[in-house]
Amino acid sequence: MEAIKSGNERKRDWALYQFYGDESINTYCTKYVKDFGDGEDVFEDMFQEAIIIFDRNIRNLTFKENCSLKTYLISIFKWAYLGHKRKKSGKTEAFDANMIKDWVESPEGQMIGDERKDLVNEGLNHLDPRCKELLTYSKLGYENKELVTLMGFSSPEMAKKQAYRCRERLRDYFISRPDVLETLNISLS
Repeated sequence: MEAIKSGNERKRDWALYQFYGDESINTYCTKYVKDFGDGEDVFEDMFQEAIIIFDRNIRNLTFKENCSLKTYLISIFKWAYLGHKRKKSGKTEAFDANMIKDWVESPEGQMIGDERKDLVNEGLNHLDPRCKELLTYSKLGYENKELVTLMGFSSPEMAKKQAYRCRERLRDYFISRPDVLETLNISLS
């Protein structure tokens, strides 16, 4: 998960390939699609879509870490596939609640996750808009050379230096707010 969030494209691609090539996930998802009467082509399309959503959710911190990454990817695959079936047929299919019980987050878990996200966003909102934008791009995995084009830096080194300064400002904000650090369960030593 850290490789996906790292911002290093090579590490992220390697990590995603580990899931993409995982035989147990592929076998399960292929069987799932075939049980509904679809073939390998539908599996491939839906699995690629699931990998894209999986990557985006991890980078955007949407994944709440309340299940394994494999379970999370399979759940995304199921939702994507069922959405595909619903669009294709034009009608809603019955959905068995037991199918999702292992990966549906409790209301309390959602509330805690939302509170944590709000506190992080509060910290980001104390930064100037350019820093906030830069850290958002960094969190999404953009490389420094891409930031040169996106944000007009003179070089990748300048983008890296500015990102460091912005992270330091965010760190200083959190240090000034021990209550927030405690709520987020973060130690900055």
